[in-house]
Amino acid sequence: MADKQELDRMNRVAEYINRYYEFEEAVDISKQNKEYLKTYIKDDAAVAKEFGLREKIFKELGKIGACAAVLGIIMLFIFGMSAWLLAIIVAVISFVLGIVVVYVMLNMKLNKEKEEQHEINRGIQEQIEILDGRIKQTERQCEDYRKGLEKRLDFITPDYISSISTIKGFLVSGEAETCEDAVALYEQGLLMQKMTDVMAKSNRKPLDMDFKKQKEKFGDPLAQIRSQRAIRNSRF
Repeated sequence: MADKQELDRMNRVAEYINRYYEFEEAVDISKQNKEYLKTYIKDDAAVAKEFGLREKIFKELGKIGACAAVLGIIMLFIFGMSAWLLAIIVAVISFVLGIVVVYVMLNMKLNKEKEEQHEINRGIQEQIEILDGRIKQTERQCEDYRKGLEKRLDFITPDYISSISTIKGFLVSGEAETCEDAVALYEQGLLMQKMTDVMAKSNRKPLDMDFKKQKEKFGDPLAQIRSQRAIRNSRF
């Protein structure tokens, strides 16, 4: 494992980067919340579809028909079988009036639900507007932090911030002695991966990318870096 000073450097930069991702996560959570809130917004057509006015009326037809039939039978008991035509007329009129009454009552209930949904929509829209402002503010903070972050990264470029865990792993495992060495190893891995991809696309047998074998074959890629650092340190 690398010495404590290098680990402290790595951990300090990792903390800066993690703070940046906290801003990004806050933006993502707010956007997810916004999409969730949108599911509660419904137009009149959606409310009417969920209410099912026609289906509810059809369900009441049996009751209305039964009531109309009872009225017709009552008319026959009162006026006798000779009044069968009157009984039919009364039953039909009762049936039609029953449908009209049920329709009016259900339509009033539907309109009430539409009004309640309008109120819900307004409340949800207000929450979404608040979220939009929060998202814009957090995005600005995230961008400002990223700009400031670039000045704090003394051994890593902003392009590598998403790979800080991998880079730190080289330092913790002892494969790299310094933060710069860890970045160099990471870049070497990227280069080897690109070479592998190129070979795969060309249908050629990929090169052996075993790090230990490559190190034995080509030497330590960090040797030159350490040598140059030693020369610089000896000057001071």
